[in-house]
Amino acid sequence: MLLLFPQGLQYIAALYGCFYGGFVAIPAYPPRRNRKMDRIHAMIEDSGAAAGLVTEEVFGTIERNFSEDALLAGMEWLKYEEISTNSTPRAITSFPKPDDVAFIQYTSGSTGNPKGVMITHENIIYNSDFIRRSFGFSRDTVGMNWLPIFHDMGLIGGIFQAAFLGLINIGMPPVAFLKNPLNWLKAIDKYKATTGGGPNFSYDYCVQKIKPEEVEGLDLSSIKNFYCGGEPVRKKTFEKFPEVFSAANVRTNQMFAVYGMAETTLIVTGGDPGTEPHYVRVSQEALSRNRLLFVPEEERGIDLVSNGHVWMDTEIAIVNPESFEEVDENSIGEVWIKGPTVAKGYWNKPEETRRTFKAYMKNNDGPWLRSGDLGFVFNNELYITGRLKDLIIIRGVNYYPNDIEYSVQNSHEAFKPNSGAAFSIQVEGVEKLVIVQELERNFLRNSDFDEMMASVRKVVADEHELEVYAIVLIRTGSIPLTSSGKIQRRQTRYEFLTDKLNVIARWQLENEEVETVEHQSAIPTEESIKNWLVEWIMTNQHFKREEIDLDTPITSYGIDSLAAVTLEQEISSRFGFQWHVSYFMLNPTINKLAEDGMKIFNGEAE
Repeated sequence: MLLLFPQGLQYIAALYGCFYGGFVAIPAYPPRRNRKMDRIHAMIEDSGAAAGLVTEEVFGTIERNFSEDALLAGMEWLKYEEISTNSTPRAITSFPKPDDVAFIQYTSGSTGNPKGVMITHENIIYNSDFIRRSFGFSRDTVGMNWLPIFHDMGLIGGIFQAAFLGLINIGMPPVAFLKNPLNWLKAIDKYKATTGGGPNFSYDYCVQKIKPEEVEGLDLSSIKNFYCGGEPVRKKTFEKFPEVFSAANVRTNQMFAVYGMAETTLIVTGGDPGTEPHYVRVSQEALSRNRLLFVPEEERGIDLVSNGHVWMDTEIAIVNPESFEEVDENSIGEVWIKGPTVAKGYWNKPEETRRTFKAYMKNNDGPWLRSGDLGFVFNNELYITGRLKDLIIIRGVNYYPNDIEYSVQNSHEAFKPNSGAAFSIQVEGVEKLVIVQELERNFLRNSDFDEMMASVRKVVADEHELEVYAIVLIRTGSIPLTSSGKIQRRQTRYEFLTDKLNVIARWQLENEEVETVEHQSAIPTEESIKNWLVEWIMTNQHFKREEIDLDTPITSYGIDSLAAVTLEQEISSRFGFQWHVSYFMLNPTINKLAEDGMKIFNGEAE
């Protein structure tokens, strides 16, 4: 049963209704109006879903695609609003077995080959208990969650944990956090939440977006753990967030790193609540040879954050991905996982399930789940160094892209944190390094791009002893991301090779010159704003030019709250002025938008 709902209680009721009725649920992000349905189509095709449960509004979005998509048109669609709440629920005659599939969690990635992870009822119960123990949760816990509840962290760590323990979990739309992260911190204060979190970028985002004077009066002392996972956790983030929000009573021992993935239901390792985070500094040169060498704080190296330890009867092993033998304590290897937290496999993909979920060591110990992550165990705690597939190998030396990206993003104030990709390409049979990096909006025009390029080349040479082959600086918000907000390095590489990046400036080793891409005039006009809005609607909302009327409210073209946030951000970077996102919900026309935009630009707005 495919579930397509906006974030809220209807979705939660539908999900538990599937469990009650014995259906396998397929939670997914609802489609946006006038957007292509490729992602939904691919999930239906892969899963063989017989029916979809939706709201009337979501069904209206899907129905518009029936003429072009026979698969969508041929499915049975059930509207939530038409399901009677007065009828007597049917009695449960048989309970699901622990090994029965409860829901299919589609992982972030390509729409062409989606992978659905089969999560069993046992997985849910076991992982919920794992989280309870690791996080120190009880019935008195209050969660403040802004994460999407269609994805593993928000769903299992938020919704399921509330049902498992009977604790309070308060939800906030992700767009409310992305528009202003202060909303999340204010809600923590208001409801005296004891837990909340997100990926590493969300803490950096709070530091960047919230002004010092806005912190005054906030009290975040109720929090027992600010959990952090889903992407590499940075020491600098764990130090900076408590420092910036110290006036709001944030402490370093509230920072709580965890490690997990959809293939393990959610969590694999976690720390001990209330303890200080553990860090190690390792030699970058040794790391490039898959060796582990700790160095003192004063020496150059890479700082890594502990992701805690396993709980209950989950096991991890560090394995050589080529020989399938456990590595010694001074080596880096692939993280393998065993235990009831490991999912059943990929839906309808027996060969991929065998390769990923049924791995055996050389001594026939198994089956193990291959995580694809590289790391090591020190003092019984797991440290992650990178991804096996993303590893850059140049002249036989291993380089971790996240380390290079981190160096680049700290080399110049123009570079947007957590918004770049490092990868390699082959040039005449030799692997070469490419850097793609987003710029902060206020650096998109009239900036010294030569200086930026030089800072990238210098920091990569100094800290990684590598020569950069190409650097591409791109527009804010344009780097490819997964549905959970992670950088898609392979997609970025593809867009680099096919010239599909939204380029502001580029540099390449062969010509040694910085090429800037010409954009609009620095001074907007009503006409240029109108033309740009029409092009934006055509590109993003998939309307034909002849279907767009300058005197029709812009919301008629499918501009929902999420699209409005995107539009507001792109207008700001394009023309240098801002509307509040709520302005778009007042149904202005394109003509009115252009007129009001010029008033704001000229300082004439009321």
